[in-house]
Amino acid sequence: MRITVAALVIAALSGCSHADRQADSRPAADPNLLAGCGPLEDQKLAAAIGVTGMRRQSEPTVCDWTATNHGGGVVDITYAWLRDDTLAREVRIADRFGYRVERLVVRNFGGMYWRDPADPGGCAVTVADTGTVTWWVRNRDHTAQLDPCAAAMNLMNATLSVDGI
Repeated sequence: MRITVAALVIAALSGCSHADRQADSRPAADPNLLAGCGPLEDQKLAAAIGVTGMRRQSEPTVCDWTATNHGGGVVDITYAWLRDDTLAREVRIADRFGYRVERLVVRNFGGMYWRDPADPGGCAVTVADTGTVTWWVRNRDHTAQLDPCAAAMNLMNATLSVDGI
């Protein structure tokens, strides 16, 4: 729940809102692969972290999916791309909500892991360039059955690969 709240706060603070649901989550006129729900098709997203039964719950700017891990547990996945956002701003948001932050570099981009100390089943990875891209993965049973940090990093690496980086 805190991840969803944090993702919505991020979108609200950025002045972003959800668009109407469309068959294609990225408008044809927008050449940015990170726009909409990102460059990963649902099948590639599921394969990147080893889940099944994936179903999209929402549309841009913050996109949510629900999936089932191999142990039968429910996994929530959230993607957010915020144009003109900064890593410094994301760190301030994480601090405000009590998340632990670990700085990192992913393919030459500054980034961070977000972890809720009260929920070992949730983790996010954010990287920044001319905006921020964030992948959150949360096991609903609050355990780390599916390693949420490894899953979020797999999604980030897959996203950056599709984007040609």
